[in-house]
Amino acid sequence: MEYINRSLSEILENTPKDKATTIFGPRQVGKTTLLEHFIKNRDCFWLSGDEPVDVNILTNLPSKKEVLSLLSSHKIIVIDEAQKIPGIGLLIKRMVDARTECKIYVTGSSSLDLAGGVYESAAGRTRSYYLWPFSFEELADASSVIQEKRNLSSRLVFGSYPQIINEPSQAIVNLNNLYKNLAFKDALALGGIKNHGAFQHLVYVLASRIGQMCSYESIAQECKLSSPTVRTYITLLEQCFVIKCLPSFARNLENELKKSKKIYFYDLGVRNAILKRFTPLESRPFEEQGALFENYFVIERIKQASYHNCMVNHYFWRTKNKAEVDLIETYNDEIQAFEIKLSRDDVMSPPSFREAYPEAKYTVVNKNNYQNYLSHWDLPIIV
Repeated sequence: MEYINRSLSEILENTPKDKATTIFGPRQVGKTTLLEHFIKNRDCFWLSGDEPVDVNILTNLPSKKEVLSLLSSHKIIVIDEAQKIPGIGLLIKRMVDARTECKIYVTGSSSLDLAGGVYESAAGRTRSYYLWPFSFEELADASSVIQEKRNLSSRLVFGSYPQIINEPSQAIVNLNNLYKNLAFKDALALGGIKNHGAFQHLVYVLASRIGQMCSYESIAQECKLSSPTVRTYITLLEQCFVIKCLPSFARNLENELKKSKKIYFYDLGVRNAILKRFTPLESRPFEEQGALFENYFVIERIKQASYHNCMVNHYFWRTKNKAEVDLIETYNDEIQAFEIKLSRDDVMSPPSFREAYPEAKYTVVNKNNYQNYLSHWDLPIIV
């Protein structure tokens, strides 16, 4: 399959020279491929944390003169798999402080050690961006909106990781490997988790409850863990780009829920691999089909906000009387509300929501119109 252009490409073209550009994202999401296409036919020096020689070079740059010599010799420096390079944050700081015309691009998995090292040692000297599994917009641009709509059932079962899109016949095998790498290789190693069985059970429970309202306490009770342990595990899964926790939106009403959360998976193929469930969408209970569609739309909106670097906050809304709105987005003082229903379009916003937030825009999203809210973003790209 031909290379599918990524939304980050335009941003990479316009990143400032006085900062290093760091690209975070989970394993196998296409960070290296993105940069390989970006630097094509350009003067670039490529270094990788997977190469022992390169690691040695980058770990032992003893002088400012040698750093300056490296940067002055090329237009672009790429440091791939940077989480494997000791002291990478300090190295980035020294490179940026050299003040050359060379642009620096750094990639790394969602490893906490890389993020922590960069943020602590190179504070103020980086611009960070995230690369996700393919978005609806990226895939639609590569084919057409109509074709991508035809693929909706497949996306809800197998997700949108590059290798799944490029090798559909190997989807189940590849997703099983992805799940083990994402949820276990990264999270277990980085979090120092010793009770593997309890962690695995927690991940299974979360996968079973996508889109459902929950609390740390309820999950802890179901998994027979303490609430602080559940909080730690869930935070770790978020930092490793496995799940996204949506908090509840509350400003005006006393009976608005304030502590509950909804949990979604960044990729539904990974979620289905956790459950070992690749049943065709049409053969699943309608309630599960709706939950998968809701998960898909919420995450696609989050991807778009991330790619456009918009300061959009995402929530759900619910009261103690069980009035609910699936997705709330806030940007400055604007409120956009989405009710996400796979096959319905006759859903009215709850009267209590309209009364509390009369300024909010309310939209019902279903399988017939969802593309209108994923194909284009109505806010400017910010680099």
